Amino acid sequence: MRKITQNNEIGSKIESILGKKSIIELTPIKIKKKDTSDKICYFFDTDDNASPFDINMAYDAGFDIVVPISRMTADQVPKLVQDAIFSRKPKAPTAFFIGGSNVKEGEKIAKKVIESLVHPFECPVIIDPRGSHTTASAVVAKTLYDAKNIHKISDLKGEKVVIYGAGPVARIAAILAAKEGLNTFLVETWDKSNEEFIKNLAKEVTEEAGENATEIKGIFAPEKEQRYDVAKDALIIWSLAAAGVEILSSDLMERLEGKKIVVDINLVPPYGIEGIRPKHDNEEIYPGIFGIGALALGRLKANSEGEILKEATKTKGTKVFDYKYAFEVAKKLLSKM
Repeated sequence: MRKITQNNEIGSKIESILGKKSIIELTPIKIKKKDTSDKICYFFDTDDNASPFDINMAYDAGFDIVVPISRMTADQVPKLVQDAIFSRKPKAPTAFFIGGSNVKEGEKIAKKVIESLVHPFECPVIIDPRGSHTTASAVVAKTLYDAKNIHKISDLKGEKVVIYGAGPVARIAAILAAKEGLNTFLVETWDKSNEEFIKNLAKEVTEEAGENATEIKGIFAPEKEQRYDVAKDALIIWSLAAAGVEILSSDLMERLEGKKIVVDINLVPPYGIEGIRPKHDNEEIYPGIFGIGALALGRLKANSEGEILKEATKTKGTKVFDYKYAFEVAKKLLSKM
């Protein structure tokens, strides 16, 4: 926009100052308005009641609105997702968070959510059914960090890790361990299961880990002596089975020899490893055996989930926050300690 001075009196004053007639150019300033759209997180939970823990975490991370939808199944996804995205402008701050105890259904839900996103309405997708992705990532990252920085074990490739449990946390921990080159054993301790199940599961998670990962071996060990046998030559032991189930008693732990790093995610007694307490953070619980308890891991897990949710509030377009991403976040948080 250009304005030429026409008033003789004003023009004379300007000329006396500048020594010549002046053309004043006024350039319009375009003010970019800040996007004030609410940050909305749709929380798809497979359980009867959506997890208050995850809902609170999403609010604390910066979402303005969290919409919990319980009893979620994969067949409901397309309509709900497209209703959510088409009712907002493209690149509006919208995210989908998949949780719940039914991990298999959760995986199907996550896949359907990603498939249901349409350009230019893509959104971030967070996958953490019952905290399994962030918990497993915390277990593996914390173990690797402590092995290197506290126990001065620079290279863990080929070292034996025994994982007690066959649930979602154990499965993801096995995949991450195999990707890191550890000699990985996935041990089913439930006496109602069988050897065929755990061997098939080990094969399945080995395939998911990828061709550059080590093979994951499946072991059926319902008896305590069998559990001891598989653990006696391991450097790392992770108790990731169901809460309230003792995996290794004190008499078995006392028989173990050599240095071992032992993790137990159970917060409620009886603990998976007798002698570990939730507050333990690399404390020597038996000679040469160092324990990491649920609270030490819980802080890292919660901080990792918080960082992922914060990142999701700022993300536009499709981005998947799964166990691979959670593992990188956990490692980054530990590196800042």
